[in-house]
Amino acid sequence: MSDAGATAAPSGGLRADMIQSAIQFLEDPKVQSSPVSQRISFLESKGLTPQEIDAALSQAGRAGGAAVAPRAPYPMMPAYPPVRPQRDWRDWFIMTVVAGTVGYGVVALARRYLYPHLQPPNQTALEEERDALAAKYDEVALHLEELDQTTEAMSQGLAAQQAAIAESVQGVNEMVADAREREERRDKDMEKMRDDVEELRTDVQGMFDRARQAQVSALSDLQSELKSLRSLLLSRGGLSAPAPAPTTESGASDDAPPARAAPTIPAWQLAEQE
Repeated sequence: MSDAGATAAPSGGLRADMIQSAIQFLEDPKVQSSPVSQRISFLESKGLTPQEIDAALSQAGRAGGAAVAPRAPYPMMPAYPPVRPQRDWRDWFIMTVVAGTVGYGVVALARRYLYPHLQPPNQTALEEERDALAAKYDEVALHLEELDQTTEAMSQGLAAQQAAIAESVQGVNEMVADAREREERRDKDMEKMRDDVEELRTDVQGMFDRARQAQVSALSDLQSELKSLRSLLLSRGGLSAPAPAPTTESGASDDAPPARAAPTIPAWQLAEQE
């Protein structure tokens, strides 16, 4: 390593030992033939920051007399993959400890939460479950019996209500039938009464007609007898002929009624008296 690289002091916040190691790596002739991007990738894989890599590149360039381009703040993706870090026994020990701890935790959790559900139940648990199921069955049977009793009571109540309703309907039907029968009887009575009244009216009219005819016949007979009696009296001379009505000078009769002849005893009565 050159005197300039040895005397160069890093700025504040940079790790001097890491920068010195990077300078030694960059001054190696085998490394100088490799591309700058590979060297930067290797330094990044060793944990150097971009500022430390820039400082190491600048110091290695001044020491070697060749101008090394400083690292860009945001380099492009390297053309080659970075070199995989080498693992020693400490890395394997840490991985083994971590894997064992994780495996032990998984086994403990499985034994605590999963294994009790996977193992078959013992005789005591089976008997407890059987007793619990029997108690549940007894409770369900009791509820079913109560439900049957309630259903039977409801059925009896419904039957009683249906019987009462049927009886009421029958009574209403009987009342309706009785009312219809009375109405029919009343209609028949009214029809019979109408017929009787019509017959009575016909009979009364016939009686009036017969009475009128009888009166007319009696009057006719009486008139005929009176006429025959008068003619008989006239023929026997028991009655005088009616005098003619006096006339006026003009030849008309007076307004006064004609004079009635004096009554005499009929001849047949005189004959009976003798």
